Amino acid sequence: MRVVPYTPEHHDEMRAVCLATASERARTSDVHARFTLLMYCEPYLEHGTAYMLLDDDDVARGYVLCAEDYASYSKAFEPYRRQIEGLGEEYRNRVAEELGYFEAVAERYPAHLHIDIEEAYTGGGNGRMLMETMIEHMREAGVRGVSFGVAPGNTRAAGFYEHMGFEHLAEAEEEGGGPVFCMSFE
Repeated sequence: MRVVPYTPEHHDEMRAVCLATASERARTSDVHARFTLLMYCEPYLEHGTAYMLLDDDDVARGYVLCAEDYASYSKAFEPYRRQIEGLGEEYRNRVAEELGYFEAVAERYPAHLHIDIEEAYTGGGNGRMLMETMIEHMREAGVRGVSFGVAPGNTRAAGFYEHMGFEHLAEAEEEGGGPVFCMSFE
């Protein structure tokens, strides 16, 4: 396994990782799958920084995606937001809640990220390789700090992030929200 910068020829594989690691609802509902890809994958691949976890056959099995600056990200995200809002009220509310959180902490933690690894490839240091690569990138890019949320009940991931040196910032305010972690680079 190795970590490399994202290249467009892996676009479909990255989308597949996103859906394979998403909620059951995203795997069974076309509308929720569309939301998941628009909210957590496409904008980062097209406007952010992305690193891939490739297997020995050069197939993406995981990734870490990052928007390094919320102000720039929010402008680039507008077309995706409009598409998400077109999916219905539930999705309008969800995108508003999630973006509201990032906006609220953007001054201190302007970056936010998403990391997903197919279950068969978790463990063995793969998550650590992805996170260390992205952390090094953010430090070199002069990012002040990063924050991200964890799915409710995902104690395995929460423990991993704490072990990596991330701090518990808060609990997400939206219904059913999980813990939010952060790291400052100043």
